[in-house]
Amino acid sequence: MFLKTELETSLVQDILETRVFSQLAVALRTRSDKIMARWEAMIREILPTADKLTFAQLRDHLPQTLGKMAAALESSTAHETRHLITQTTDHGELRFHQGYNVEELIIEYRLLRRILIEEVESELGRRTSMEEDIALSMGMDTVLQQGVVELVYHQRQRLQAASQAEAKYLSFLSHDLRNNLNAVTLLLQVFRMELANQPQFKESLKDIESAQAAIEGTIDGMTRILRAERLQHGTPEPKIETVELRVLALDVARDAIPQADRKGVKLVVEIAQGLTVETDREWTKLVLQNLVGNAVKYSSKGTITIGGFACETKTGPEWTLSVSDEGPGIAAEQTGKIFEAFKRGETHGQTGVGLGLAIASQAALLLGGKLQVKSELGVGSTFSLEVNKV
Repeated sequence: MFLKTELETSLVQDILETRVFSQLAVALRTRSDKIMARWEAMIREILPTADKLTFAQLRDHLPQTLGKMAAALESSTAHETRHLITQTTDHGELRFHQGYNVEELIIEYRLLRRILIEEVESELGRRTSMEEDIALSMGMDTVLQQGVVELVYHQRQRLQAASQAEAKYLSFLSHDLRNNLNAVTLLLQVFRMELANQPQFKESLKDIESAQAAIEGTIDGMTRILRAERLQHGTPEPKIETVELRVLALDVARDAIPQADRKGVKLVVEIAQGLTVETDREWTKLVLQNLVGNAVKYSSKGTITIGGFACETKTGPEWTLSVSDEGPGIAAEQTGKIFEAFKRGETHGQTGVGLGLAIASQAALLLGGKLQVKSELGVGSTFSLEVNKV
């Protein structure tokens, strides 16, 4: 799996396809075994980790790589050069399976370049010319880049596989935990109803409410983590449809009202009936859920207002959804960080991992929009999703 820019490829082909370096090719083939022996000895000395690895496979395929270089040097046709460009990836793949990192691989290639030039010049009995130096360097650079790209490609594949497995495990675990926690929440609700009319259990009722709030916070946290994973590991095409913003906002508000009521916060929707936009319903709802959830979490008084409007501009239709609260506000120096995952920590006495606004920001980008915030300490904050459809 080797990718090369058109400019780099054309340079290699210009040097190796249009000019013949027969003497270099003969010298390289003649000294191949000695190059291998010196290179292996030096690697064992400079990279101690190589002592634990086998050189058998390298003894098989590295001479083949040198042979491909020699064939490209002595040929004036495109075939041998393209063969060199596309086929010499074994070293990088092998070193990946042996646990090498990119730095160690580059060290190996640098040593190989030095030994190769020394042995070729020794075989020729003279210093190589500038044109010969360029040809050898082009050949070695091609092999080096292929090896590095191959190693990085396999590393990326392994990381992706591990990440997908971790996400799947997290999803299964979260599903089981949420089912169990929901069952506990229902049981606590039953206890609350049974104890509600018994004054002697007034303090116990407060404890039950606190336990319910803690469980709801845990479920919400797991949901946010799963949403963040889905947004990070996949960017599906949006499903554009006609969405009535007031209906969507009322749906989100309905889910948030119980928590808002417990905190003594009023939740209102100020969006005109019949206001429709063309957007992805799920992603838009996801943004609004996180903005409203964030507002409820940090508010302890006042009103949270969900607003929205649309208009036509010279560049096309624009629409905005906003969530305003009368909470503690955000310091100016913090507004640049609030959309980054895991940056929040504890804020205004509320703990968390800081995923809500990061999820909303990612979803906003998928919608082709952006999130904006205006805030004043002690007064409140307004978060806006602004979408401009060109």
